[in-house]
Amino acid sequence: MKNKYYNKIIILSIIFLFIGASVIPSISGYTNQSYNKTPTNSLSNDDYVNVYWKFNDCSGSTLADSAHNYDGSISGATWTTSGYSGCALIFDGIDDYVNLNTHTAEIALNKTDDVIYSFYFKSTTGGIIYSSTSSVGYNPAMTIELIPNNGTLMFKIWTLVCGISLYSTGSYNDGAWHHAEFYFNGITANPTVTLYVDNTYDTKITHWLCEISNTDFKKTRLGMHAYSSSDYYEGYLDEFKIVKFEGGNKQVTPIIDGPTYGDPNVYYDFTFITNDPEGDDILLYVNWDDGYPDEWIGPYASGEEVVLSHKWPVDGLYNITARSQDSWGKSHSSAPYQIRIGNHPPEAPTIKGPRYGEDYDELTYKFKATDFENHNLYYYIDWGDDDPDVWIGPYNSGEEISVNHIWYFEGDYAIKARVRDIKNLQSEWSEEYLIRLGDEPPSIPDINGPRVGSPGVEYDYSFRSYDPEGDNVSYHIKWGDGDELITTYYTSGSDLTLSHKWDEEGKYKISARANDTFGYLSDWKEITVTMPREKIVSNPFFIKFLEHFQNIFPILHLLLSQLGL
Repeated sequence: MKNKYYNKIIILSIIFLFIGASVIPSISGYTNQSYNKTPTNSLSNDDYVNVYWKFNDCSGSTLADSAHNYDGSISGATWTTSGYSGCALIFDGIDDYVNLNTHTAEIALNKTDDVIYSFYFKSTTGGIIYSSTSSVGYNPAMTIELIPNNGTLMFKIWTLVCGISLYSTGSYNDGAWHHAEFYFNGITANPTVTLYVDNTYDTKITHWLCEISNTDFKKTRLGMHAYSSSDYYEGYLDEFKIVKFEGGNKQVTPIIDGPTYGDPNVYYDFTFITNDPEGDDILLYVNWDDGYPDEWIGPYASGEEVVLSHKWPVDGLYNITARSQDSWGKSHSSAPYQIRIGNHPPEAPTIKGPRYGEDYDELTYKFKATDFENHNLYYYIDWGDDDPDVWIGPYNSGEEISVNHIWYFEGDYAIKARVRDIKNLQSEWSEEYLIRLGDEPPSIPDINGPRVGSPGVEYDYSFRSYDPEGDNVSYHIKWGDGDELITTYYTSGSDLTLSHKWDEEGKYKISARANDTFGYLSDWKEITVTMPREKIVSNPFFIKFLEHFQNIFPILHLLLSQLGL
């Protein structure tokens, strides 16, 4: 008896082991690691100063940045109180410099940036004032230098295969304080570098430059070549600032407002507003579309309302456009602002109404037209038959009118209309509005496809309808699960095959009707499809187990029979 009991225990344990293999869930997956980069040097919309070394530390070995703490380490250079504005650094031209390596990536430029390098200097000799290079020193490299032998200022940026060099026209190693501003305009394929000295334009150059990224630079120095430790600067430096517009300083088009129609030889006022994204002052250029000589005017403050007057001597439709320009470049032209001068013909009317009917039916059609000067309008309607047509009206501009008509013969007709204003200026003819009298609807569509399926599986269904006149047909299809569509037009009698899947089990009604090109609809056709519940074994370990032990069910049956189950 005891052995029989133990046998049952062993058999039941084996059975539970098999059952457990089928219900233990599969465990798989991966660790999704993500992080948010919070920029430490982000600039607010109204502050594009990248770095600003004011040189007002006056002592110590640190050159402090007041913008983002991109501080430099002073090596050898000495402080003086005889700067341009208070304190400054004196470089001896032998081994003095400021090390800025730790902030190179933040300070360096991309080719697509717009950047201003602004600084004060005083020297009788010269040398490299600012230098930023790659780890190998020349690919890329950028330097600002006061050339010792002739006192010209140089801005140079280059790689192995391309580069830009700009030399000043003036000489500035005269022992006096000077203020230099280099503008690097990198928003185009060929960047432009412009130099202003002491707030006066000196020179500029536009040249092709290879792609350059700020992360390509690894070393930065004030007072020497950043890589080769050469060309040391001899002189004073003060108030060094870098202003960076990442991706470029933007110029936006002006907004135009004013009258939309008027008379010849009368002055009309128009307003122009440019909200510059960086708040720059802007110049304004207006094209009045009449050949009038145009020129840049201004400058105006960002957001300022500029009022300009203009007159046109000849009747016509004119497209006013405008552009803005700041110190970096010009915007695109604005969208045209239209003004009509003098009297103009009205717009061609639109037509709405039934596309099909029967002979001797009285059908109603609606017509609508507008006049630019808001004059009253008269309508002339061509019904496409022999009915005599006359001008009817007057009606208000923009008023939708209803007109009835009877055709006495079956066939296809083209309705068209035109209008004239009270000064007898006529519009163009409207587009023809095609109708058919005696039209027959297309046949109720045939729907063919599986009636039983599984949720989540796509099935193909074909739809076919015949039109008695051979018109093309479109289909309005409802899948019974909330999805529906209206197709484009297909040839009468051709099969249209579409795929659909139902995500949940249940019964669904597919409904379809056909529509010919004249809008005549067939009746609906419905079929029912069923998506029954299916039990699917999804445990991969249990499936592999069954693949290897295909005879397990006879064994389980034998074990259960031993237990009398």
